[in-house]
Amino acid sequence: MRLQRLLLAVQKYDLVVKYKPGKLMFLADHLSRSFLPETTEQLIPDVEVNSISPASYLPLSQDRYLELQQKTGEDETLQTLKNTVQNGWPMNKSQLPYCLHPYWSIRDEIAFIDGLLYKGDRLIIPKSLQPEMLNIIHQSHLGIVKCKSRAREVLYWPGMSSQIEDKISQCSVCAEIQNSNPKEPLLTVEIPDRPWAKIATDIFVLNSNHYLLTVDYYSKWPEVVKLNELTSSYVIAALKSQFAKYGIPDEIISDNGPQYSSREFQEFANCYGFTHNTSSPHYAQSNGQAERMVQIVKRLLKKSSDPYLSLMDYRNTPLENIGYSPAQLFLGRRIKTMLPTTSDLLRTPNSKLIQEKLRNRQAKAKHHFDRKAGKPLSQLKVGDSVMIQNHASPTTWKHGTVDSKHHAERSYIIRTPDNKCYRRNRKMLKPTQSTPPLSHDVTVEKSFANPDSISSIPKVANSTSQPSTTNGSANLQSSVPNTLNSNLQQTRSGRIIRKPAKYADYVS
Repeated sequence: MRLQRLLLAVQKYDLVVKYKPGKLMFLADHLSRSFLPETTEQLIPDVEVNSISPASYLPLSQDRYLELQQKTGEDETLQTLKNTVQNGWPMNKSQLPYCLHPYWSIRDEIAFIDGLLYKGDRLIIPKSLQPEMLNIIHQSHLGIVKCKSRAREVLYWPGMSSQIEDKISQCSVCAEIQNSNPKEPLLTVEIPDRPWAKIATDIFVLNSNHYLLTVDYYSKWPEVVKLNELTSSYVIAALKSQFAKYGIPDEIISDNGPQYSSREFQEFANCYGFTHNTSSPHYAQSNGQAERMVQIVKRLLKKSSDPYLSLMDYRNTPLENIGYSPAQLFLGRRIKTMLPTTSDLLRTPNSKLIQEKLRNRQAKAKHHFDRKAGKPLSQLKVGDSVMIQNHASPTTWKHGTVDSKHHAERSYIIRTPDNKCYRRNRKMLKPTQSTPPLSHDVTVEKSFANPDSISSIPKVANSTSQPSTTNGSANLQSSVPNTLNSNLQQTRSGRIIRKPAKYADYVS
């Protein structure tokens, strides 16, 4: 506005513009205060130089405009700034009142017009109206960058950008609905130095049938058993059958399914003396060995007319970049198949050499994975406020507090405002400065409720009938006796509903 008025003022004169260095312009704006009254001729008729009002640039209602004028007049800092603008700025910043120091670097852009202060075309907001303007800036819940860009076009006050950042970082709505965390670098597992020392297990469904799969980390040897019932007793019986053939492993890794999280399975692990570790709930990548083998076995069973022959051929096929088959690594020899094989090919590989090759293969996979992964996420501390990602809706997040650090890597126990505990991987957690709203209209999704809630561990009754173990190779027709009554019902998760004995005489 100052430049426009100056432009109209100088149109009366024929100017000759000459360059003058800044160091010689001691009073650069000396002649910009007023012009001499001797000139009587109006070169530009019907033009009033000082009649331009910035009100035409503020499409506001009259009440809003008057409110801005009133609040500006009540703001002591802006009144001091107005007097300084009208009376002239001092030569040094130290001569200014302390409250005007933030305006020193932009003093040439500030103007006072019609009771309002401007920085160029941007309105300077009084302190009493700044919270209201922050709410208007963030009323559409745009991101920090867009809110800043939007505000910088029309408004100004010292510290506006930092206040916008604080406003958005404390917004609970923005904290609950946001994108997923970026990929972290791949966290590799330790390769064992002997077969069957560390195995992964999982349950999958194919053609309405449930199967238990176990795979050896060292040899990649798969075992598949059909389950007639989805209970801990049947899973334990199938694992006992494999232990009888191959020995007890040092460690078993599984997901958090009810068959593995039951008290019965914990007692089984304590009795047999192996370590049972579980992956992070809703984060299948942390049990990647079992998940990958499930894909391979499913593909074999779908394409082959003889599943036993397909499994045998897979076990006898050399692994990529290793040079040895799962049978050679696991059994120390090749399996005799329908292809002619000489006895000279049956020999035991060097376990140290295989371990080194597996590590190189693992490092290569990590290298390719880490190229698209971000930096490692920061460690969380007990008591930190975080947002828990909903696995069913990745853009929806829920408030929680870090209750403790789980012994597994990148895994934490989170307590929600409704006093429930969940275990989540670091990738599904985001630190937040927001506080949970007093009332929330969104209902808690089923994914945040049981059965993966740590606060409630299901109790499984001890089964009186223990399935007998079988000898030989993996049996897809189940090595477990079928005691399932056709009249019994199952829940959606597969648990058998058994009628109490006291109701045996009743007919429903």
